[in-house]
Amino acid sequence: MHTAAVRRLTGDEHLGMGFATTWPTYDLDAKTGALLGYARLLTESPMRVDDAAIETLRSAGWEERGIYAATALIAFFNFTGRMEAASGLPPDQIPPGAPFLRALPKA
Repeated sequence: MHTAAVRRLTGDEHLGMGFATTWPTYDLDAKTGALLGYARLLTESPMRVDDAAIETLRSAGWEERGIYAATALIAFFNFTGRMEAASGLPPDQIPPGAPFLRALPKA
């Protein structure tokens, strides 16, 4: 589901699960790059999230409400991803017949 949303948001139909590890090689704007770096840090080393990490987001243009929302979503998806992994569910797959809202960029 996640890569399908990323493909829709970026318009790049060739993005796959590898984007999660190769995104630093893409030509991304500073705001997106800062958010993805923060997501990586929060996911891999949550104990290392400090004032400097938050200031990096602010410097890239993120406001407090966006930082809070991003933190909540990243934490939530880390939780659900770990539950899926522990349950043996295949990653990034939508069960047949499940409703799936389209992820579209803001107009």
